[in-house]
Amino acid sequence: MKVLKYLFLLILITFIGGAVFFSLKDGSYSITEKKTIQAHPSVVYEQLADFKNWQNWNPWSSSPDVTNTLGEQTTGIDGNYSFTDEYGNGSMTFTELNPDKSIQAQMNYHTSLTNSESIVSMTLNPVENGTEVVWNIKGEDGLKNKVMNFIFGLDLENEIRPMYQKGLANLEEYVSASMKKYEISNPGLVDYGGGYILYKSKSSNMANFSKEMGTMLQDIMKYMKEENISMFGMPMSIYEKMDISNNSVIFSTAVPVRDRVIPAADSSVLCTYIEPTRAVKITLTGTYDHLQEAWKKGEIFLAQQGYIPSKQPPFEIYKTDPALTPNPANNVTEIYFPIIAND
Repeated sequence: MKVLKYLFLLILITFIGGAVFFSLKDGSYSITEKKTIQAHPSVVYEQLADFKNWQNWNPWSSSPDVTNTLGEQTTGIDGNYSFTDEYGNGSMTFTELNPDKSIQAQMNYHTSLTNSESIVSMTLNPVENGTEVVWNIKGEDGLKNKVMNFIFGLDLENEIRPMYQKGLANLEEYVSASMKKYEISNPGLVDYGGGYILYKSKSSNMANFSKEMGTMLQDIMKYMKEENISMFGMPMSIYEKMDISNNSVIFSTAVPVRDRVIPAADSSVLCTYIEPTRAVKITLTGTYDHLQEAWKKGEIFLAQQGYIPSKQPPFEIYKTDPALTPNPANNVTEIYFPIIAND
């Protein structure tokens, strides 16, 4: 009996000692991974602020051992999803959303032996090359979690950090690919209404075209501001003459205005009137890198339909301002090929 008594006391002392040991052991954790993505914060934020989009890059989404279930609400405060894995089940719920800057969510995880709560945050810091994404998880392990981690040799940081690294790499890859998407519409006949434009003209090689166009547009906008003239449409480029063999172009950069403007005699900004015209129109949605492809599609359509180009030169209208369009995949450019009307 004494042996059993001493054995019981030994077990009791061991239990109490273990409880004291683990209760004094620091259970707090904070794990952070960072990555710079070459994209505007708003483009990255779009992927973070809706749990439906997490399946595009979340490293756990592709695991065969994890099943994700979207909640009825997936964005905004209280937007959520739940998941199950080989050990238990959990959920993520948005608790803070700061557009284009950060998101925060509470993660609950339950197994047959333990329960845990963590705060997951993703912060977007604008940097020179794009956006620094900072992914963090923090929380406090309770006594039971500390004991189980010790018994099974679990190291949360060794489990979380590689997955966060993979997730940020996935996010970068997906965002980069999404910004390269483009679409070219089918060509069609339209009537362009014409109107007055303020313009500047120049000869340039194609390599410098974009730079020259930007400089000329700035000059026109400066002139309009000084003269208190409002835009009456989006900026455009008019291709007076293109020489493919010499890779050169004579073009005008223009801004539509409502009424005729008479510039001073020494002004480099001029005003003219574009006649209304029947034209073949084709629309590019996406980066300007695909303009040549869109032009080619339009030219093939003209040839197939037997349309005769008029003396009025082809032109592009830039329906979106790149400075106000964070995702270049959303840029919209309309291309017009004036033709001789048959009616």
